[in-house]
Formats: sequence, C-alpha cells, structure tokens
Amino acid sequence: MFNPIVIEDAGLNTKNIMEKIGVSDEGKEIMSPKSRFIVLRLEKVPLKTAILLKQEALAAGMECALPWCAAGLKCDEMSVLLFGTLKQFRILIEKMKLQPFKGKVLASEICESIESYLRNEYIIQARDVEIKIPPVKIMGILNVTPDSFYDGGRYDRIEKAVEHARKMIKEGADIIDVGGESSRPFSEPVSAEEEKKRVIPVIEALVDECRVPISIDTYKPEVAKEALKRGAVIVNDIFALRKKGMAEVVKEYDAAVVLMHMKGEPKNMQVNPTYEDTISEILKFLRDRAKFALDKGIPANRIIIDPGIGFGKRLEDNLRIIKFINAFRSLGYPVLLGASRKSYIEHALGLPVEERLEATIATDIIGVLKGAAILRVHDVKEHVRSVRMAEKIMGVRY
Repeated sequence: MFNPIVIEDAGLNTKNIMEKIGVSDEGKEIMSPKSRFIVLRLEKVPLKTAILLKQEALAAGMECALPWCAAGLKCDEMSVLLFGTLKQFRILIEKMKLQPFKGKVLASEICESIESYLRNEYIIQARDVEIKIPPVKIMGILNVTPDSFYDGGRYDRIEKAVEHARKMIKEGADIIDVGGESSRPFSEPVSAEEEKKRVIPVIEALVDECRVPISIDTYKPEVAKEALKRGAVIVNDIFALRKKGMAEVVKEYDAAVVLMHMKGEPKNMQVNPTYEDTISEILKFLRDRAKFALDKGIPANRIIIDPGIGFGKRLEDNLRIIKFINAFRSLGYPVLLGASRKSYIEHALGLPVEERLEATIATDIIGVLKGAAILRVHDVKEHVRSVRMAEKIMGVRY
C-alpha cells in the first residue's frame, strides 16, 4: 500500500568491533541496532497518518520529512522520508501499531521492508536444487541466437553452444542461462517453434553432463514448459509472468523464476522511455509481480527479481538503478543484475560492445557491494575472480 523503500543503510555494523574491545554479548545486542542508520521512503501516506508518523518519529528521536503542503493541511496524501537508527525504527514501529488511520498497516509494511533489506542470506529452491547465497552467484549467458547484441551467431550450433557452456562451467559459472530469442532493443520476436528448435537440443545436451542449474531465458509459456520438461529448473522471464499461462507452468514444474522489469517490449522499449521516479516505479512493479507470483502459488523461495538494466531505460535510469540497487532488497527477494556489456556503457563512455568488459566489471562489483545476489554475465572467468576478491575484502573483520 505504501511502497516502502529502504533507500540507504548508512551505518556500520559494529558488532565485531565491540567484540574486539571486549563489550559483553548483552551490550552488543543492545548497541548494535543503534549503529545502523536507515533512510526509508513511503508513498501515498494519508495526511492524518503522516502527521501521526511525524509526531511518533520525533518522539523516538528520529526525523520525518514531509512535503510543504502538509504544514498547511493542503494535501490528501504524500510521500514521506524517515531518518533514524534501526533501534529508533523499532520504537517507531511499535508506536505506530497503536495508532489509527492505517497506522498498524504502515507499521507492518515498514517492519517488513527493513527486515527484508537487512537480510543477507537466501536459499533459492529451483525444483530439487538449492541455490545458496552467499556467495554471489554467477549466471553465464548462453545465447543460441543469430542476432544477440554481443554473441549472436557464435553459439547457434549445438556443438558450439555445449562447448561454450562447458567452458563457462569450468571457469566457475554457477548457473547457465540459455536463450533462443534476442531481446536487444528493436529486435523482432521469433515464433515459439523456432525458439524451441534453438534451445531444446542444447538444454538436452547440457542436462546430460552439466553439474550446474540450467535457466531458460524466455517469456513464452510453451517454450518454458518444454525446457522445464527437459531439465531446466529456472525460468528467466523478461515479461515477469505477464504472458498468460507462464505462472502456471512455473508452478507446475516447481521452477524458480526471475521476474524482470521492462517498460514496453523489446521492439519498442527504447522509444522515449520516461520515469518520474525510476527506483520507486520499478520497485512497485516488482512488488506487484512478486505478489502475483505468490497469489498463483509460486513460493517466495522460488522468486528472484531483476530491475531490468537496458529494458526501457535511459542512461540516467540505468546508472540510477546500479547506484541504488540496494533499494530493491526492500522486497525480500534475491536481486539479479544483468548489466553485461549493454549499451548504457556505450552511452556513458563511447565504447563498442567488444571493449566493455572493464566497465561491466566495475558496474557488477558496485552491484555486489550494494547487495546484488546474482550477476548475469558474458565473461565468466573475469567476473568470478573479481567478485570472489570483493567478497574476500568485504568478509574481513575489523
């Protein structure tokens, strides 16, 4: 209802520092929440609820920013920004549970959003396969298409595709994502039969020898169903279950699903895309699609979300998503970042597709530091080494 978004968690988790200087276990539990400073945004908050929220926030020692119209009682609903420590938020949540004017609903949504944001471990259930995060998972891209923007035509024969998959697995890929239709801007769709002709033989060959989960990159229910029957365990769906029948297929085969944000469709998504608030709009879309999946009987531990870099986005939108990708953790699902070699790098740096590796790695490492759980990449070896080094550094205690 209020689309809560944790925009930033600016605090340092000081538990291990307190341990180092000899603080008691009780003291660590009491003081640790005071070291986590959180900024959280709410939308469409009714005026009376916003006034109560402001009062309780101030009483808890935090701050609540309201638009100017609230002071003159001239707006019916508004966006609200809350600033405070985790401890202060917990006090606020308990106080708002007792308030009228949807106070209890608001308290519940704030609590759920913060708890989801603070979560740093996931177990994705993809049929009978458990995918545990951390560590960050590397999804290797296997395009068996003649026209993908980077590797179109390289792996459009079964032997070449299987050989490349073997190479990516040897380099450390945790998942192989097989796609049979290009979704680059202005691309035209292919028929389900043509798509199946491209991907099914490759999936069959991979399943016989592959030790990592296989994902099918498709939005067509009939293609997904055939791929899942042949051994794929994840559906990577750029339409986020908006095609009739796809949710039922995912549920029937107990598959995991990637729900991606896209404005429009590939053939028109880059025709003047606009946003009033990029992060808020994409997050609300993904929240709604995740709820749709849950309502269709797909369990929460089978859902992955993807903000959709390059899919109906301007350069500034793509950069904003990457910088604030941590906000999508507010939904409570593992976040996939698919930014590999895409055209936002050309727009930002003027680089052709074959020279975008370093920029992609910079993007993905920022994503990892901000909480991305899965990286979808063309260059597996380089990403495995970069990400594992980043994880080593981030795992060092004070």
